Amino acid sequence: MARPHIEFIQTQAVSWSTLGDDSARPGTEVKLLSHDTDSKAVTVILRYPAGWSLDQEHHVDSDEELYVLSGTLTINDTLYEEGDYAFLPAGFPRSTMATSDGADVMTFFEGAHNRVAGTAPDGLYDGRKLVARVQSKSVAWGGANAPKVASARVKYLALSRDPDTGDTTWLLDIDETGMTGEVNRLETHPVVEEVFVVSGEMHMPMGVLKKGAYFWRPPGISHGPVGTKTGALGLFRCKGGPLTTEWSEDAHPVQWNAPYDPILPEAVAASLSPDYDATQPY
Repeated sequence: MARPHIEFIQTQAVSWSTLGDDSARPGTEVKLLSHDTDSKAVTVILRYPAGWSLDQEHHVDSDEELYVLSGTLTINDTLYEEGDYAFLPAGFPRSTMATSDGADVMTFFEGAHNRVAGTAPDGLYDGRKLVARVQSKSVAWGGANAPKVASARVKYLALSRDPDTGDTTWLLDIDETGMTGEVNRLETHPVVEEVFVVSGEMHMPMGVLKKGAYFWRPPGISHGPVGTKTGALGLFRCKGGPLTTEWSEDAHPVQWNAPYDPILPEAVAASLSPDYDATQPY
């Protein structure tokens, strides 16, 4: 995967651009957070304006994951509200898409994400992957299964898991008293970890990740520890297989209120607005 290490950006500092008529979502605004120059996979926030619609029988030629940050979006006959999630495999049939009041939607495309008229060719659509809708605000959550995290009062909600690769998407809800200093080991994962902070904040050595923070961390990078005194809700993905964690033997104190010292490609750093308000939505 030819994606650079991004850790981290506040998406409020990323500018919006408008997508053209030949895009998967014509007439929407987009914030590009990261992309793979080889596969053309991207992570974006799509802003659907009030009254937007796409009335066309079509499919997208790559997998799409979506998580509604605000507003509502209808795809076919399914209404997605704030906190709702879906995994729509490549070739998933769409007849209509629309929003009455507008929506901001975290979106992950796992390829070139072309909008193609008509039904998908045989063999493209894999119904095993379909997650039609998860209503995160109304379903029951479980506990985190990693012992060092479970002890920190963290709730876990599985959203999807690829039946072939084990790639997984999930939500973590960290209690405000859950990571105040006890969880102080460094972590290393053999797979990509991608995170978007939906609410709250997380303290890490490179700064304070507030609502709207985003990172893409390649495999094998030791990181942490993570702390929070307000609590935090994060949308997590791992790519390249299921997530496992190797914990350091030695303890490291949480660095509270560390100054912003990100790991960013030069082009990404240069594109960020220095005058943003992290209290504003995305």
